[in-house]
Amino acid sequence: QAFSRGPAGILTSLPNMVKALGVALVAAASFHGAAAFEIVSITPNLRRSAAAGASGDRFMPQQEPGLFAGSSAPTGLGLAGAVAAAAAVLGATLRRASRRPVVGGNWKCNPESMKALDGLVANINACDTSKCDVYVCPSPLHVAYCAAKFTNGAKVTPQNCNFKGCGAFTGEMAVEQMKDMGISQVLIGHSERRGEFGILPMDDNTTLATKLKYILDAGMTCVFCIGEPKEIREKGLDAVLAEMDAQMTQIYSLLDPEKVIIA
Repeated sequence: QAFSRGPAGILTSLPNMVKALGVALVAAASFHGAAAFEIVSITPNLRRSAAAGASGDRFMPQQEPGLFAGSSAPTGLGLAGAVAAAAAVLGATLRRASRRPVVGGNWKCNPESMKALDGLVANINACDTSKCDVYVCPSPLHVAYCAAKFTNGAKVTPQNCNFKGCGAFTGEMAVEQMKDMGISQVLIGHSERRGEFGILPMDDNTTLATKLKYILDAGMTCVFCIGEPKEIREKGLDAVLAEMDAQMTQIYSLLDPEKVIIA
């Protein structure tokens, strides 16, 4: 019912949705330095992230021991601040929810050398994933190398796919290729694919809806990214909700908490 009413319904029904539908909040942690995740101890306050680097200070909500916190330079995903705040407020509710919390790390176009991949993989393999689902998004050139490296259930999740399958589609990836490699999940809709940071938009709301249906029909799960650009965020909450509605209108009927993660 909340999804049918759009973003306003989602916000007003969020406490019940978390429990009844098991909607997962996703902390998107991009590659930074030598670590994509770190284990943190519990405290009642926010902590300063040492990995903020040149991008400035970032504050992360504390998690239970054994869970993850990610650190990232700004990615252009406008909901990042809202998600962090929501996670802090609803953390206790999420831990009781039927849907396990989800933690994802987008490595974007990193690292420069494949020699660094083993360290990143070892870092995540050393973590306790018993209380959450974990995925990482290696760059396309590194997906094959990482596909079978994780031993604790962390999912390799490519950063994009097409909606046509294999064929004369230069520069694209097909879910059939992913499934053959043992990959069961893919990410689509990232703000950088939607046209942030001066990159020409490779996707819009219509192509992403088509991709999501294609992914689900292929029996895979999907991390579906949404987020408002800076210009809309500066207009206020009503404008942000309208943008979220525009980005999700074509996929409301496809949203299954067992198969789709909204990031």
